[in-house]
Amino acid sequence: MNEESLALEHGTLTYLRGGEGPLVVFSHALSPLAWGSLDRLMGSCTVAVPVWERSTVPANTMGELGWFEALAGAMGFQRAALCAWSMAGPAAVYYAAEQPACLSHLILVDIVGLGAGLPPLRWRDLPHLVLTRLLGHPTRGLVRAMWENWVRPGNVDTKALEEATYRFFRDESKAPEDPTDDGDDADTLIHVLPAVESPTLVLSGRHSSVLGPRQGRIAAALLPLGTHIVFEESSHALQLEERDKFQGAVASFVTGESAELSGHE
Repeated sequence: MNEESLALEHGTLTYLRGGEGPLVVFSHALSPLAWGSLDRLMGSCTVAVPVWERSTVPANTMGELGWFEALAGAMGFQRAALCAWSMAGPAAVYYAAEQPACLSHLILVDIVGLGAGLPPLRWRDLPHLVLTRLLGHPTRGLVRAMWENWVRPGNVDTKALEEATYRFFRDESKAPEDPTDDGDDADTLIHVLPAVESPTLVLSGRHSSVLGPRQGRIAAALLPLGTHIVFEESSHALQLEERDKFQGAVASFVTGESAELSGHE
């Protein structure tokens, strides 16, 4: 993939670009680590992955997808598919409801705001919870515990993801609070789904405590054009745990080509 940059009104967006075909833009604060190699998908789609650590756009612009339309236009596309994972999911759902003309498809990968939201922790994690309260951001130990619950044992090497997650939460704790953020996504997100006009693919991991199969099925049923796929061998990070199935599902959904996928509902 090639690294490119785009000058926006309030800063520069750095992103990775590769492949040919309809455009799929990937949204997550840990990009591109959050998605890993997208080589299979690039055989049938153009992909764009923002690199936030090398971008200078404000945090609210990043989180609210204020860059999405400009990025698609700069790449020569009038519309694009948006793929969001985990904590990037609520913003993607709101954006899809408010800016339907910008989206060709929406892919929601085990997002927060529709299910339990956080992995279960153990008693031995209690000291890290106390330190987290004192520091204002999760400790490395707590982040490690979270990732141990977010992937199935042995499926993914999470060391780089743990460090990136820790840096994100540490830096986020220093940012000024957004007065427009009421922290109510978990209560309101499910009520936004019927307003999403774009064809939407909901992906959930069988072993995920964030958005499990039951919540994923309910979410897909509330979407006017919703489809649900369960990843049987995955927890929360299904795009990393079942990489080939994930990229095959996205390619099939965005290009309209049929594919036999287990877990399709």
